[in-house]
Amino acid sequence: MSKKKKIKAIGLIVEDISDYNSFKIIISRVLQKNNLTFKKAIGNGCGKMRRKALSYADTLSRKGCDLVILVHDLDRNNLKTLKADLDKLMDKSRVKNKFVCIPIEEIEGWFLGDPEGIRDAFNLIRTPKIKGRPESVTSPKEKLEDYVYQCSNKFKLYLNTQHNELLSNSLDLEKISAKCKSFKNLEEFIKEFDY
Repeated sequence: MSKKKKIKAIGLIVEDISDYNSFKIIISRVLQKNNLTFKKAIGNGCGKMRRKALSYADTLSRKGCDLVILVHDLDRNNLKTLKADLDKLMDKSRVKNKFVCIPIEEIEGWFLGDPEGIRDAFNLIRTPKIKGRPESVTSPKEKLEDYVYQCSNKFKLYLNTQHNELLSNSLDLEKISAKCKSFKNLEEFIKEFDY
């Protein structure tokens, strides 16, 4: 069996600070390690992030990141086209170990994979009834807002910038992995290395 590559620091190219904090938590939980080193490049929107992805990746590499993950919401894009475009960009980078993570449609879609966890995290009166697979939900951020509001009898509000860290810390990642292919792809990739 070949030895896993040792990773010293993980670089995250993300849209905003909320995504950075959420992905740090999720990756640490998946790997069951709380002493990982992360560095960030914040795109402040998908358009700018896509334009600057290559320079962000190379900067993170110079800062000591030997693994770089680019996180780009699918939103309403075509998955194959977006993945091909982002992979092509990242292939030009000097980083040897890189991964393009495309949450479908966005990270909130993953969160919908654990309705009981959402109920518990927000101390809701009822468990959200989420129909179908989480990655098939249109506008999952807005849906999550609605579930929290309705299942708290219109008492609580979900704000992604405030609550995504809470959800990243508390939801059942095994349930999310079983229901969300884009999450499982990230999980399998990061487990290929030694930290």
